[in-house]
Amino acid sequence: MLELKNVKTFLAVADQGSYQKAADFLGYTQSTVTVQIHQLEQSLGVPLLERVGRRMVLTQMGEQVLSQSRQLLQLAQQLEAVGQKGREAAGTLRVDMAETLLCYRMQPVIQKFRRLAPQVKLVIRSRNCMKIPENLRAGVCDLGVGYDMGWSRDVLQTRPLGEYEIILLAAPEFAHRDFTTPNQRKPVSLITDEPDSLFRRRLEDYLRERSIALEETIELWSIETIKRCVMSNLGFTFLPRFAARDELDAGQLVELPAPISGIRCPVLCAWHKNRWVTPAMELFRQLLEERMSAPG
Repeated sequence: MLELKNVKTFLAVADQGSYQKAADFLGYTQSTVTVQIHQLEQSLGVPLLERVGRRMVLTQMGEQVLSQSRQLLQLAQQLEAVGQKGREAAGTLRVDMAETLLCYRMQPVIQKFRRLAPQVKLVIRSRNCMKIPENLRAGVCDLGVGYDMGWSRDVLQTRPLGEYEIILLAAPEFAHRDFTTPNQRKPVSLITDEPDSLFRRRLEDYLRERSIALEETIELWSIETIKRCVMSNLGFTFLPRFAARDELDAGQLVELPAPISGIRCPVLCAWHKNRWVTPAMELFRQLLEERMSAPG
């Protein structure tokens, strides 16, 4: 007999790439994942996964079963949602979100959601804006909130949440402030995050267009760490204004004048078109729109 929990575990292994990562994601032990995959393979009568190096990869039959499993899970979620209509939100809500939004804009949303939907298990993860639409397509998250990086609308439904200024930031004593004049080689460091960051890509494109070369790029993985390094005059950065409002007000950071500083980036909330919008999803979306339309 086909067990839905085994289908969910199969999808988790396919998405995470290993039994252990799938176990961590689902909150199971690795042995439970192993047993459930074995049960599913016995039910279907075909092998679905095989080990290649350190990763578990889909067999040929596993590839065929994968898309059907996603459809089955989506139908099951729709059936569950029918029962939730007219009742208070319940179940689990998984939201992937850009780090700056999560750190500096989302606390009121999370607090109000927990107060209004105490029965919902809220799982929020900081994710790169390129990864968010991939996770929505794969069913790894229910909602995605991030800066629009040309997100394909093929299977995604989106709702705009406003636009935010991205500005060049440096310490008050930063000496090399001219990022307007072309054909420069500047003895300064860009302090930024991962290569796929929207802000980093936009700034690096601008610098290439103007033939402005920098001494080096310091790559960090925490917005707060980036700001602290910039405040220590180790370099400059490019972040949303709201992420540095306190430091700007306190005079610990200053905005550098340049055509690139002050560009506006749209923020979107997205979900899979084939997903039934649960009461929890709808409530979180409403709270997002209230918060993101508010000043500050």
